[in-house]
Amino acid sequence: MTSEEWAAIKQKFPRGSTVHGTVDEVAPFGIFISVEGVRLSCAFADVAGMHHGDDGYTVIWPELGEAVTGVVVEHTERNHQLKLHLS
Repeated sequence: MTSEEWAAIKQKFPRGSTVHGTVDEVAPFGIFISVEGVRLSCAFADVAGMHHGDDGYTVIWPELGEAVTGVVVEHTERNHQLKLHLS
């Protein structure tokens, strides 16, 4: 991704904005998400940014291919990712 493409993604999805996407990959530390409407974008939600069960501790992991919605909490410059907390 070029710096211009990354700048456009950050402008389109500023911190606090809501994004919709699909789970592309599930890893032990979080999930990778393709963001709707952005061809080159990938977002990431770590365990802290996922839904928790009624006990407040159990993490509810979305499945591969599942549609998710999240809020942008950070722009990760080193790998051009949107960091999300899922809603």
